[in-house]
Amino acid sequence: MKKNVLLSIIVPIYNVEKYIGSLVNSLVKQTNKNFEVIFIDDGSTDESMQILKEIMAGSEQEFSVKLLQQVNQGLSSARNIGILNATGEYIFFLDSDDEIEINFVETILTSCYKYSQPDTLIFDYSSIDEFGNALDSNYGHGSIYRQKDLCTSEQILTALSKDEIPITAWSFVTKRSVIEKHDLLFSVGKKFEDNNFTPKVFYFSKNIVVISLRLYRYRKRSGSIMSNHPEKFFSDDAIFVIYDLLDFYDQYKIRELGAVVGKLVVTTLASFPDSKKLYNELNPIRKKVFKDYISIEKRHTKRIKMYVFSSYVGYKLYRLVKGKHWK
Repeated sequence: MKKNVLLSIIVPIYNVEKYIGSLVNSLVKQTNKNFEVIFIDDGSTDESMQILKEIMAGSEQEFSVKLLQQVNQGLSSARNIGILNATGEYIFFLDSDDEIEINFVETILTSCYKYSQPDTLIFDYSSIDEFGNALDSNYGHGSIYRQKDLCTSEQILTALSKDEIPITAWSFVTKRSVIEKHDLLFSVGKKFEDNNFTPKVFYFSKNIVVISLRLYRYRKRSGSIMSNHPEKFFSDDAIFVIYDLLDFYDQYKIRELGAVVGKLVVTTLASFPDSKKLYNELNPIRKKVFKDYISIEKRHTKRIKMYVFSSYVGYKLYRLVKGKHWK
């Protein structure tokens, strides 16, 4: 009799022939094999799928593998297909140009048993370059990874609003029931799709385990979309996901969600400091969540953040001070 799968790993694939081998090897080498991998070919035009199939055929993997295919519709659509086909009790979103440590599954499942099946687990990460070499990383490695083992959704949302943890979909593992019960799906055809998905997962997760280990290996690649396209390529999608999360905040009205919305406004405008159009679009949201955003800041930084969060010029200064470390 086939044992129940505890973890479904969802991997959308689109033109990553340079990195797919490293990713698959990190899966094959896992010390615990109680997981399934759902690969979704999102219309790749390079050799990604051929390389994947050759590696899988030549290895003796002890985990379940599903290969799905669709016409290119983007990352969000591929992830949604993965969710609909997942059978594991927990779901994890793995980007196809990244890797996981070989003890990833074992650590996650051990923590699930230790903490009596928490809703969600978060973990730290490390950065690597295109060749797998370690890089310095200063985003998302907050003190929460070292201070607590079990947190509430409010504590995690607060940490999210302070950049202490990444907002990326690969930064957590969550119960499939959390996603299905609340009909959580990624916004199809939109960039920044993690920004309005991750906070919703955290909100509905009433007990969240914090793992201090760096279990994920995030690859920083040159020639990113952000650096190769003008503002107009992003602004509509950025506005969409912020308004979507604002609607979610309006529904549940908790301070920590408002703070996350405020943080997204700040980082979005800091990424496009010369866009008065974008500022005018997001300024009504800024005003609406201003008190929530400021209330979660530490006392000694409050005056600075109040200035940055209330003026167009302030956003330009914020970008100079903070740089572009966010993903």
